[in-house]
Amino acid sequence: MTKALICILSVLLSAPGYGAITLNSDLNFGKIIVASPHQIGSVTVSTTGATSSSGSIHVIQKGHPAELLLEDFPVGVYLNVTTYMLNNQLNHTSQSTAGHLGITALHHVDRVYTDSFGRARLVIGGTMQSQPLAHAYLDGNYQTTVSLEISY
Repeated sequence: MTKALICILSVLLSAPGYGAITLNSDLNFGKIIVASPHQIGSVTVSTTGATSSSGSIHVIQKGHPAELLLEDFPVGVYLNVTTYMLNNQLNHTSQSTAGHLGITALHHVDRVYTDSFGRARLVIGGTMQSQPLAHAYLDGNYQTTVSLEISY
């Protein structure tokens, strides 16, 4: 039996001092099936929204990249973007299971330029990978948190 998983990556925002960050949408890997839990698979959501999968993971419903609005920053400056994985393992939102689905990469530009209103848009994609299991993955939602640092 195949299992459907929905994976969402939440972004923890931190920009001390100047500016505000609004999360318009989480990074969502969509609804997937891990056809063979014994094999490694991966799914990638690009910053343009394109989705690809390989190995034992098949995408049933496309996900989307995270989108953040950066505002109240100085006008006409480059904002440097750094992301940190606090825990690259995804946790099931209602069961105590973790460690078998992990984020292997986050995809985003290294810096964005603020417009004449001190705003910029940041889009973050990512790659998730499954690890071999002796049993099937649990149906449900999986999530983790990413720390985002903005400097200029």
